[in-house]
Amino acid sequence: MRTHLRLVPLVALLCLAPASSGAVEYTLEVQNLRDAAFRYYVRGPVGQGVGELLLPGLERAIDAGTVSGGSFLYDRDTAPAGPDVARAFDAVPARVVAASSGEGRGGWTAIRWYGEPGERVVWVIRPATTHWQQASELALGEGEDDLRYFLPYDVTLSPTPARVVAYPLAVLRQSENGSPLWATGLARALDVRSGLAAVVGVNHLAGDWVYLIIDQPTEPTTFKAVVGWARRGPNDRIQEDRALPLRFRR
Repeated sequence: MRTHLRLVPLVALLCLAPASSGAVEYTLEVQNLRDAAFRYYVRGPVGQGVGELLLPGLERAIDAGTVSGGSFLYDRDTAPAGPDVARAFDAVPARVVAASSGEGRGGWTAIRWYGEPGERVVWVIRPATTHWQQASELALGEGEDDLRYFLPYDVTLSPTPARVVAYPLAVLRQSENGSPLWATGLARALDVRSGLAAVVGVNHLAGDWVYLIIDQPTEPTTFKAVVGWARRGPNDRIQEDRALPLRFRR
């Protein structure tokens, strides 16, 4: 059973135009956790980290509000990509209706919008501070399916399509000037057939950005994404004693 969500108007993003007759309502539920809290729910072999492992306990814990409040990172919002970014991903800007936040210790940050089936929309998670900079692992899910565990692999010259990939953030930001990022390589690297995929924009100078890419299905659907964030080297404002894992390659 999902926790009750308190609706909060997203005034700056609210689209006042009515949805077209063929539009469908979609929801994106997001949470950002410190890596230790995220990994507490990783129970079993992760394989290659391309979705083999299911994480039902993670979703249940967020739903029930049993995740410690100190495990969440509240300094990174989820916003729809603007027209230039959307165009680079061969997407359209999302028509946001409202945002909602969970009550108590748990719950999801949820965003609701209307869209045309078959179109693509992009959401961006961007840290506002300079700690917990590395998006080290993700959990993605759609509808009633359990969350699946993913590691962000750097894209190679001959990529194997995956639902979660990593690109230099500078390359992704250059696409805002009109470069056709999707057509020039991302389409070969990213697998969006399930409806939800992610691109981690790696930024060694500050925090990573996470782009959530959704290909809108024909039926109303709730998409779920949890990002696990780790501390990164000397540029991270908060340090820890243990060595950090290397960036994964595939």
